[in-house]
Amino acid sequence: MAAVVLSFVLAGGLGLMLGGVLAVPSIQMPHFGNPFHDDPFAVADPAGGTWLERSEPTRVDIGAISVHAPLTALGLDYEGNFEVPKMWRPHEAGWFEAGPTPGEFGTTVLMGHVDTDRSGPAVFYPLKELDEGDRIEVTREDGVVVTYEVTAIESYAKQRLPYEAVFGIEPEPALRLITCGGAFDRESGDYTENLVVFATYTGHRDATDKDRDRPLNGRDHFR
Repeated sequence: MAAVVLSFVLAGGLGLMLGGVLAVPSIQMPHFGNPFHDDPFAVADPAGGTWLERSEPTRVDIGAISVHAPLTALGLDYEGNFEVPKMWRPHEAGWFEAGPTPGEFGTTVLMGHVDTDRSGPAVFYPLKELDEGDRIEVTREDGVVVTYEVTAIESYAKQRLPYEAVFGIEPEPALRLITCGGAFDRESGDYTENLVVFATYTGHRDATDKDRDRPLNGRDHFR
Protein backbone atom coordinates (compact mmCIF):
# COMPACT_ATOMS: atom_id res chain seq x y z
CA MET A 1 0.00 0.00 0.00
CA ALA A 2 1.30 3.45 -0.84
CA ALA A 3 2.07 5.78 2.05
CA VAL A 4 -1.07 7.61 3.07
CA VAL A 5 -1.03 11.21 4.17
CA LEU A 6 -3.54 13.88 5.02
CA SER A 7 -5.02 15.79 2.12
CA PHE A 8 -7.93 18.15 2.35
CA VAL A 9 -9.50 21.35 1.15
CA LEU A 10 -8.93 24.77 2.67
CA ALA A 11 -11.11 27.72 1.74
CA GLY A 12 -12.49 25.96 -1.30
CA GLY A 13 -9.13 25.00 -2.82
CA LEU A 14 -7.99 21.43 -3.43
CA GLY A 15 -5.17 20.16 -1.18
CA LEU A 16 -2.52 18.23 -3.11
CA MET A 17 0.18 16.03 -1.64
CA LEU A 18 3.62 17.31 -2.60
CA GLY A 19 6.61 15.75 -0.85
CA GLY A 20 5.14 15.52 2.62
CA VAL A 21 3.22 18.79 2.64
CA LEU A 22 -0.18 19.93 1.48
CA ALA A 23 -0.39 22.51 -1.25
CA VAL A 24 -3.01 25.04 -0.21
CA PRO A 25 -4.14 28.34 -1.66
CA SER A 26 -3.04 31.54 0.03
CA ILE A 27 -5.51 32.21 2.83
CA GLN A 28 -5.82 34.73 5.61
CA MET A 29 -5.69 32.84 8.87
CA PRO A 30 -8.49 33.75 11.27
CA HIS A 31 -7.75 35.99 14.23
CA PHE A 32 -7.90 33.84 17.34
CA GLY A 33 -7.99 36.54 20.00
CA ASN A 34 -11.17 37.48 21.86
CA PRO A 35 -12.79 40.38 19.99
CA PHE A 36 -15.01 41.22 22.96
CA HIS A 37 -12.35 42.14 25.51
CA ASP A 38 -9.03 43.99 25.61
CA ASP A 39 -7.44 41.00 27.34
CA PRO A 40 -7.74 37.92 25.06
CA PHE A 41 -7.30 35.61 28.06
CA ALA A 42 -9.97 37.13 30.32
CA VAL A 43 -13.05 35.26 29.08
CA ALA A 44 -14.79 33.30 31.83
CA ASP A 45 -14.89 29.54 31.28
CA PRO A 46 -17.70 27.17 32.39
CA ALA A 47 -15.79 26.37 35.60
CA GLY A 48 -15.60 30.03 36.55
CA GLY A 49 -11.93 30.52 35.64
CA THR A 50 -10.35 32.12 32.58
CA TRP A 51 -9.10 30.85 29.25
CA LEU A 52 -5.49 29.81 29.41
CA GLU A 53 -2.54 31.74 28.09
CA ARG A 54 -0.55 30.24 25.25
CA SER A 55 1.55 27.12 25.87
CA GLU A 56 2.53 24.52 23.29
CA PRO A 57 0.92 21.06 23.53
CA THR A 58 3.28 18.13 24.06
CA ARG A 59 1.04 15.04 24.00
CA VAL A 60 -2.51 13.84 23.40
CA ASP A 61 -4.15 11.03 25.38
CA ILE A 62 -7.40 9.30 24.39
CA GLY A 63 -7.96 6.50 26.87
CA ALA A 64 -11.02 5.06 25.10
CA ILE A 65 -8.92 4.04 22.09
CA SER A 66 -5.48 3.70 23.76
CA VAL A 67 -3.90 6.64 21.94
CA HIS A 68 -1.02 8.21 23.86
CA ALA A 69 0.93 10.24 21.33
CA PRO A 70 3.63 12.90 21.35
CA LEU A 71 2.83 16.07 19.44
CA THR A 72 5.03 17.97 17.01
CA ALA A 73 4.40 21.47 15.65
CA LEU A 74 3.17 21.82 12.07
CA GLY A 75 3.01 24.97 10.00
CA LEU A 76 3.22 26.25 6.45
CA ASP A 77 6.40 25.99 4.40
CA TYR A 78 7.97 28.83 2.42
CA GLU A 79 5.67 28.06 -0.52
CA GLY A 80 2.55 28.22 1.61
CA ASN A 81 2.07 24.46 1.75
CA PHE A 82 0.47 22.94 4.83
CA GLU A 83 2.80 20.52 6.59
CA VAL A 84 1.72 17.07 7.77
CA PRO A 85 3.39 14.72 10.30
CA LYS A 86 6.45 12.82 9.11
CA MET A 87 5.49 9.45 7.65
CA TRP A 88 8.53 7.71 9.18
CA ARG A 89 7.24 8.66 12.66
CA PRO A 90 3.76 7.07 12.58
CA HIS A 91 3.41 7.22 16.36
CA GLU A 92 3.45 11.03 16.34
CA ALA A 93 0.59 13.45 15.77
CA GLY A 94 0.97 17.11 14.92
CA TRP A 95 -0.66 20.36 15.97
CA PHE A 96 -1.18 23.41 13.76
CA GLU A 97 1.03 25.97 15.50
CA ALA A 98 -0.49 29.01 13.75
CA GLY A 99 -3.74 28.36 15.62
CA PRO A 100 -4.62 28.44 19.31
CA THR A 101 -2.94 26.12 21.77
CA PRO A 102 -5.17 23.93 23.98
CA GLY A 103 -7.26 25.98 26.39
CA GLU A 104 -6.85 29.23 24.46
CA PHE A 105 -9.85 30.94 22.91
CA GLY A 106 -10.46 29.30 19.52
CA THR A 107 -9.97 25.94 17.86
CA THR A 108 -6.89 23.76 18.34
CA VAL A 109 -6.24 21.42 15.39
CA LEU A 110 -4.37 18.10 15.68
CA MET A 111 -3.51 15.95 12.65
CA GLY A 112 -2.18 12.42 12.31
CA HIS A 113 -1.82 9.64 9.78
CA VAL A 114 -4.29 6.77 9.63
CA ASP A 115 -1.61 4.42 8.26
CA THR A 116 1.66 4.32 6.34
CA ASP A 117 3.30 1.76 4.08
CA ARG A 118 5.89 0.89 6.74
CA SER A 119 3.78 0.88 9.90
CA GLY A 120 0.37 -0.23 8.72
CA PRO A 121 -2.02 1.40 11.23
CA ALA A 122 -0.66 4.73 12.50
CA VAL A 123 -1.41 7.09 15.37
CA PHE A 124 -4.94 8.17 14.38
CA TYR A 125 -6.07 4.83 12.95
CA PRO A 126 -8.43 4.24 15.96
CA LEU A 127 -10.23 7.59 15.69
CA LYS A 128 -13.15 5.95 13.87
CA GLU A 129 -13.85 3.95 17.03
CA LEU A 130 -14.53 7.03 19.15
CA ASP A 131 -18.02 7.72 20.50
CA GLU A 132 -19.70 10.93 21.54
CA GLY A 133 -18.84 11.66 25.15
CA ASP A 134 -15.37 10.12 25.01
CA ARG A 135 -12.65 12.12 26.75
CA ILE A 136 -9.57 13.61 25.10
CA GLU A 137 -6.73 15.07 27.16
CA VAL A 138 -4.00 17.32 25.77
CA THR A 139 -0.99 18.09 27.94
CA ARG A 140 0.77 21.42 27.53
CA GLU A 141 4.39 22.44 28.01
CA ASP A 142 3.45 24.39 31.14
CA GLY A 143 2.19 21.21 32.84
CA VAL A 144 -1.52 21.87 32.37
CA VAL A 145 -3.80 19.10 31.06
CA VAL A 146 -6.72 20.42 29.00
CA THR A 147 -9.73 18.11 28.73
CA TYR A 148 -12.27 17.85 25.92
CA GLU A 149 -15.38 15.77 25.22
CA VAL A 150 -16.11 14.30 21.80
CA THR A 151 -19.30 15.77 20.34
CA ALA A 152 -19.23 14.40 16.78
CA ILE A 153 -17.23 12.28 14.33
CA GLU A 154 -17.77 13.23 10.69
CA SER A 155 -16.36 12.14 7.33
CA TYR A 156 -16.06 14.52 4.39
CA ALA A 157 -14.96 14.08 0.80
CA LYS A 158 -11.54 15.66 0.50
CA GLN A 159 -12.83 18.21 -1.98
CA ARG A 160 -15.61 19.23 0.42
CA LEU A 161 -14.02 19.63 3.84
CA PRO A 162 -16.00 22.49 5.49
CA TYR A 163 -13.33 25.04 6.30
CA GLU A 164 -15.42 27.13 8.67
CA ALA A 165 -16.71 24.14 10.64
CA VAL A 166 -13.25 22.66 11.09
CA PHE A 167 -11.00 25.69 11.40
CA GLY A 168 -13.45 28.47 12.28
CA ILE A 169 -13.60 30.33 15.57
CA GLU A 170 -15.73 28.83 18.34
CA PRO A 171 -17.17 30.76 21.33
CA GLU A 172 -14.92 28.76 23.67
CA PRO A 173 -11.83 26.53 23.34
CA ALA A 174 -12.45 23.63 20.95
CA LEU A 175 -10.48 20.74 19.50
CA ARG A 176 -10.41 19.06 16.08
CA LEU A 177 -8.61 15.82 15.24
CA ILE A 178 -8.13 15.10 11.53
CA THR A 179 -6.98 12.02 9.64
CA CYS A 180 -7.77 10.18 6.40
CA GLY A 181 -10.96 8.15 6.00
CA GLY A 182 -13.28 6.56 3.50
CA ALA A 183 -12.11 4.08 0.88
CA PHE A 184 -8.53 3.73 -0.27
CA ASP A 185 -8.14 4.67 -3.92
CA ARG A 186 -5.28 2.56 -5.29
CA GLU A 187 -5.10 4.61 -8.47
CA SER A 188 -4.41 7.87 -6.62
CA GLY A 189 -2.66 6.19 -3.67
CA ASP A 190 -4.81 8.08 -1.20
CA TYR A 191 -8.03 7.87 0.78
CA THR A 192 -11.17 9.50 -0.56
CA GLU A 193 -12.26 11.27 2.64
CA ASN A 194 -11.08 13.01 5.77
CA LEU A 195 -12.36 11.93 9.16
CA VAL A 196 -12.80 14.81 11.61
CA VAL A 197 -13.39 14.48 15.34
CA PHE A 198 -15.12 17.47 16.95
CA ALA A 199 -14.61 18.01 20.68
CA THR A 200 -15.55 20.73 23.16
CA TYR A 201 -13.62 22.04 26.14
CA THR A 202 -14.62 20.67 29.54
CA GLY A 203 -11.87 22.04 31.79
CA HIS A 204 -8.21 21.98 32.70
CA ARG A 205 -6.04 20.90 35.63
CA ASP A 206 -2.43 20.62 36.66
CA ALA A 207 -0.74 17.41 35.52
CA THR A 208 -0.26 14.79 38.24
CA ASP A 209 2.55 12.29 38.65
CA LYS A 210 0.23 9.68 37.17
CA ASP A 211 -0.25 11.87 34.09
CA ARG A 212 3.49 12.36 33.65
CA ASP A 213 4.20 8.64 34.05
CA ARG A 214 1.83 7.53 31.29
CA PRO A 215 3.86 5.77 28.57
CA LEU A 216 3.64 7.12 25.04
CA ASN A 217 2.85 4.88 22.08
CA GLY A 218 6.19 4.15 20.45
CA ARG A 219 7.17 3.10 16.97
CA ASP A 220 6.73 -0.59 17.79
CA HIS A 221 3.10 0.02 18.78
CA PHE A 222 2.23 0.46 15.11
CA ARG A 223 4.18 -2.46 13.63
